[in-house]
Amino acid sequence: MWWRQEATEKVTDMANSPIVALWREGKLPIEDAIHHASGVSRELDVNPEAPGGFELGDEFDLAEMLADDPGWVSDVDITNETPIPGGFLVRGEGSHGSEGFFGRLDAERELVWVAFLTESNPFVETTVNGDVATFTSSSGVSITVSTDWGS
Repeated sequence: MWWRQEATEKVTDMANSPIVALWREGKLPIEDAIHHASGVSRELDVNPEAPGGFELGDEFDLAEMLADDPGWVSDVDITNETPIPGGFLVRGEGSHGSEGFFGRLDAERELVWVAFLTESNPFVETTVNGDVATFTSSSGVSITVSTDWGS
């Protein structure tokens, strides 16, 4: 997966990565992106024609982005947790009505990965079929991923 090779060059102590720190504060960066607890962040573009309904873009440095604009974060609320083997899938909304997110927590409810979208609207439905999950927003954005995408 996209983070496995890159993660070895990033944060070795995932508890100290910028995304984990933000998550613990109930915040996420206002950026269409997916963030792994290891410190790897990539642009995420909704594309209904692409497999899973999305395309991954370039990797970027979240710490650098936050250093340039530390206030560019949204308060987030988890509106649903879905138990899965080894953890939980979560979904919810940001500070603004157009924002939504979904992600994976481990069994101790520590962040594994999280995706945030600025124009999706809140994610309101999670469907799990084996090791595949589909997250659907109130505006109809639908993203399908492996439940162990980031583990």
